[in-house]
Amino acid sequence: MEAAAAIGTQGRDKTCEMAPLTPYLQTKAGPNGSFALLPSDPVAPSNPQPPPTSQGAGTSLSLKGLQPADSTNAPSTQNLQPAFLETRPALNGLHRASNTADYAVHSVNGDTALATPNGSTVSTSLGSASGQKKSTSPLPLLQSISSSSSTTGPTAINGEFDFTKYRPRSSIPARLPTGVYAQQCVAAAYACRLNPYALHKKEQEALQDHLCHLHVTVYLNIRNGILRLWTRNPMVSVTKEEAMGCAKDYRWMTLASFAYEWLVRNGYINFGCLEIPAASVAPKKGRRKEGPVIVVIGAGMAGLGCARQLEGLFHQYRDSSTSPRVIVLEGRRRIGGRIYSHPLRSLQSSELAPGLVPKAEMGAQIIVGFDHGNPLDQIVRGQLALRYHLLRDISTIYDIDGSPVDEMRDAMDERLYNDVLDRSGFYRHKSVIVPSAEGDRELIDSGRDISTSDGLTIRQYEEARAAGTIGLLLPSKRGRRGVGHKTADIKPTGAPVADPDSSEEHPAALTCQMMGWRLNSGFSTNDTLQLDPIAKASNFQTLGAVMDEGIRQYQRMLPLTPKDMRLLNWHFANLEYANATNIGNLSLSGWDQDMGNEFEGEHSQVISGYQQVPYGLWSLPTKLDVRTNKIVSKISYDPTGLGKRKTVVHCEDGDTFVADKVVFTGSLGVLKHGSIEFSPSLPDWKRGAIDRLGFGVMNKVILVFEKPFWDTERDMFGLLREPTHPDSMAQEDYSANRGRFYLFWNCMKTTGLPVLIALMAGDAAHQAERTPDAEIIAEVTSQLRNVFKYTSVPDPLETIITRWRSDRFTRGSYSYVAAQSLPGDYDLMAQSIGNLHFAGEATCGTHPATVHGAYLSGLRAASEVIESLLGPIELPSPLVPEKVTKPDQTSTPTSSTAGRKRKNPLELEAEATKTPETARREAYEQAMWAAVHAEIGPPVPRPSRSGLNPFLLYQKDYWAKCRAQCDDARRAATGNPNASAARDEIRHALGLMWRQAPEGVKWPYLSKAEANRMLHADQITHWRQSVREWERKSVDVQKRWCAAHPFETWVASGAEASSKRVATDHANGIADVVPPTTVAAAPASDHPAPASAPKSVPQSANHDLAVSDAEVDGAYSFADSSANLEL
Repeated sequence: MEAAAAIGTQGRDKTCEMAPLTPYLQTKAGPNGSFALLPSDPVAPSNPQPPPTSQGAGTSLSLKGLQPADSTNAPSTQNLQPAFLETRPALNGLHRASNTADYAVHSVNGDTALATPNGSTVSTSLGSASGQKKSTSPLPLLQSISSSSSTTGPTAINGEFDFTKYRPRSSIPARLPTGVYAQQCVAAAYACRLNPYALHKKEQEALQDHLCHLHVTVYLNIRNGILRLWTRNPMVSVTKEEAMGCAKDYRWMTLASFAYEWLVRNGYINFGCLEIPAASVAPKKGRRKEGPVIVVIGAGMAGLGCARQLEGLFHQYRDSSTSPRVIVLEGRRRIGGRIYSHPLRSLQSSELAPGLVPKAEMGAQIIVGFDHGNPLDQIVRGQLALRYHLLRDISTIYDIDGSPVDEMRDAMDERLYNDVLDRSGFYRHKSVIVPSAEGDRELIDSGRDISTSDGLTIRQYEEARAAGTIGLLLPSKRGRRGVGHKTADIKPTGAPVADPDSSEEHPAALTCQMMGWRLNSGFSTNDTLQLDPIAKASNFQTLGAVMDEGIRQYQRMLPLTPKDMRLLNWHFANLEYANATNIGNLSLSGWDQDMGNEFEGEHSQVISGYQQVPYGLWSLPTKLDVRTNKIVSKISYDPTGLGKRKTVVHCEDGDTFVADKVVFTGSLGVLKHGSIEFSPSLPDWKRGAIDRLGFGVMNKVILVFEKPFWDTERDMFGLLREPTHPDSMAQEDYSANRGRFYLFWNCMKTTGLPVLIALMAGDAAHQAERTPDAEIIAEVTSQLRNVFKYTSVPDPLETIITRWRSDRFTRGSYSYVAAQSLPGDYDLMAQSIGNLHFAGEATCGTHPATVHGAYLSGLRAASEVIESLLGPIELPSPLVPEKVTKPDQTSTPTSSTAGRKRKNPLELEAEATKTPETARREAYEQAMWAAVHAEIGPPVPRPSRSGLNPFLLYQKDYWAKCRAQCDDARRAATGNPNASAARDEIRHALGLMWRQAPEGVKWPYLSKAEANRMLHADQITHWRQSVREWERKSVDVQKRWCAAHPFETWVASGAEASSKRVATDHANGIADVVPPTTVAAAPASDHPAPASAPKSVPQSANHDLAVSDAEVDGAYSFADSSANLEL
């Protein structure tokens, strides 16, 4: 991304000059080096609002100076240069704030008696000691909270806009080539996890009954343009004016307004550590009311991300009479959750930049690529400007004798491991993907809109496409752009099929030969692995069982050695590190259910501590209300969510917090352990998902040495591990030890000290929980001396061993898909229960077990909360007004505007510059048409189209039956007796039923649709005749009226003023019955107009009333489609 790429760099360590934040943080050290995040003020009954944080000059972050003068996020990235960043507070103070906690440091001399460094011990000297045992509940949630009409925040779309505040194209650079702008918009959509060519599922749910399917292209162009503003400068929030400026015409303003609000609510823009300008609303008279209280449980990435997002949303939806509050409860004496950067105290670093402190990562450590949608890109690189180090791939693996493994042999074994893994993937669960509507890719890539309309909504078109009846619904496709659109990068609907897999193209023996392996005697290139018996031996088979069997069969086929077995099992250990469990616990069908959602780019580490990210979320732009040492013991919630009952959160210290909404962000391990009581108990479907999903553990051994004895230019190196029986060829002998110190991270670039971090994965992670420190340190030191035998390896100066399973606040590291898990369990984990919402990495099925997944889940929970308070986004009807043809600028304005009730700003501006002569001509024309309508009435409305799609007729009869079948399937899959299928699933299944139905079943609906089509054709024929007759009569009336009222005589008689009122009233009276194409009816071109009549009248008539023969089939046909493209 350009915004991020502009940050100053030096080698692989990305840097940015920053000023200290010590004055801003205002932290005060307490007993034992502890610190309080906020003043120790309770939620007092008499004062429902939190005490204001005192701030002097320079203590708050103001971004007003960062916004370009034209109120548009400028495409230039100069604002992200280090010199510019000096104008805002930076995060050096965050290092100091997080250093003051006094945690236990283990050494080789013995175990410490203090708590584990995960911060699980509760310090009574920390947090806000409340004098009140119970916080007073605020008044009931104000339903009056609504979107502000201010341009600084999004507004509910009610169909009425103050167009004077917004200008089309104001956010589109005038000098930027259209194609370049379009490609920037496409790239921005990808950078925000959205398909630039297709609607998101939630977008389609909101728009499908309101938006013409041809206008999807226009909407996507606008939405992508808004995303471009955000990605170009994520340090400044995108305003409503900027978003509306992405529309190219006033006609699309409602689409721009919806796109902006949808992106804001769902956390695609305006998230993270940035200041959201408060919406300016007029003060209301009367006593100020208490706003809703939202309590977030847990101050990890999910909790802090949710709280920060809610604070921003409340700023944008501010109501002058209410004061919403967000309170975060954290059981530890620190924030960050499973992100914990432990200060190292044995040595001082001279390598780090001034203000940075050496820290070792106890928990999360790696950012798995910034590209293609990672929200940490905007936060880490765009907003906090943190230093980070890009990681190089592993370079060397050492064998048990300390010798480096031959790279060629390592590559062959790795390919063999990947082959077994790929063949096991043949048994993964194949989910059916319901496609969403897509725009015209060619137009989106070239930055053009389409302005035509055929009257079909997205739902109507997608249902017809799913049923294969597009040809019947739209028989004429001439001149139509976008009708044949397909869904981008989405698998076709229908029965799920196996994902294409290159390993299945060749037998296993032939594949091995291509890798460089020699086959054992008795095997030919046609031989392959036989995994079906083991894979289908159980309905809940594990990945480990199948992969172990694959290795056994390869042992018979290939000349594998004990060294090959050690190498293969090193890769097994690496897979166990990624899943925090032995692969024997992973579901064969679902262990990689998040496949395809990975972000791109090199992996990286934050220099001087990953914990700077949660501290940034907590402190910028203003501090969140975080209460540490608040260990939650019970949550009493309202399962109905009807607002009749508040939620009460009970803490172990006796404090209670009454809230309108509660967001639980604790770990899946805590839910499994049952340490928090829920009243009422969680429903069976939620409890089932908790029980079925797995929660694993991964531990680390942190070693600080006086000086490095390893290659400091390599970021990591690996160790092969001995099986339980030396040189064993039995796969099961490798399981216990293969993850024990299998990988070492070289952390000199991120800590500035000689630090190695050894990983304990799989079964070894559990061994670390019960093995004494001295034994672990002695073993790992011995292994290092075995590898670096020609170098003096001293005892470490400082050591730390994590034990995340023993941490009462997590009970493990991260989630995995266990053997008993069902498809959709992550979605069940995310589903709210009444006013109780859930977030955390175990609720993010697309990115589980990751920091960014936890943060995304917090954004989702915030979106759910705000929607429960405000309701869904309102849409006007019609969403897009009919296209109005501009009159000829050189001739007298026609009566095409006479029947409209409301005029857009273009007309208002034109009226302001009208000459007296033009105004008189227009008034004369209006009087003439008022006389025409008074004598012969308005033209006959065009007949409506209905019953032309046989699939929709079929759907009416079979919908209930199909829904029942889909509900039964959903209940069987989830184990939830109350589960019901989604509407899209039913539509997809119904489309499949239609396509597979025998001709005898289809025939009645096809014949009925054909009969309706013939009837409609007859109606169109009669309508055409009546319109022509109306035209003929109108010409006669015009001739007579113009002859009786010549223009000069009419003006001189003073009839102008009264005729304006009469004509306008009459036009407004008939506006509701005259279709847009016939409101301004006028004589056909073969009837000469009277000399005194306005010369433009016949031209207007031709445009409005000309009927094409192609309309007989109910499909519009445009003679010149290029004229309808807004370039």
